Formats: sequence, C-alpha cells, structure tokens
Amino acid sequence: MDRDTSPSLRSMTWSHIVERYRFRKGDRSADMFSSALDGIEQLAVTVADGPLSSKLFGWVSMFELCIQQTDAIPYSGPYLRVSPLASGAVEFRYFDTAVPARQWHREVPPEATVPRFEAFVDQLHWIAS
Repeated sequence: MDRDTSPSLRSMTWSHIVERYRFRKGDRSADMFSSALDGIEQLAVTVADGPLSSKLFGWVSMFELCIQQTDAIPYSGPYLRVSPLASGAVEFRYFDTAVPARQWHREVPPEATVPRFEAFVDQLHWIAS
C-alpha cells in the first residue's frame, strides 16, 4: 500500500508557508496579535530565503508555525511551535515530551522572533556545523 502523501500529512514548502502568512496579512488590523503574526511571517521569510530552507521542514496550524528537523508526518516527532499571542508576544515551545512543564519555551516580542529562532537552532544543535 502506498504511503498517503496528502498535503495534511506532509510538511509544506517554505514558499507556501510564507504565502499563507502574507495572504492573511490583508485581514490584519494594527492590534497586538497582528504584530505577533508579523514576527512569525518574518521568521518564515528568513527560513525560506536562507540555507535552512532545505534543512528544516514546516507546516502551519491555524496561526502557528511548526518546524521539525525531518520531513516526517507533522506531529510525529519532536517539533518547535511558534505561536502568536494576544499580548503581541511570540511563544516558542519545543514539543519533545508530552509533559508541558518539561517543554522548553520562551516568549519574545515580535522583533526578536528571528534572533530567538536562530539561538534555538544553535542551542539545540539542529543544524550540523
């Protein structure tokens, strides 16, 4: 039996992820949540336009950007979820355990989204040097 490769069971291309965030931009107001979405969009653009686009795999779940190291079925292994918060902050949460108290997480202002992601990738050695 062939493996199901429908879009819902696979990662998305980074260009498609960027388009999803840009498409939603037209509906955004100037509220705090929209600022957080702008930070996540910038992260998606940074990955799409850089060397990580061929090394990391992502998908969008409602407003959250999810990123994993392997091109496996989404949610099937450890992944990083980057979420906009109503406060305007962006939350990073690494799902490598089912115990929320043991999950690595940080909240940053939208303009710190890309630097926080770069630090995460470096700290967890996601990309071999």
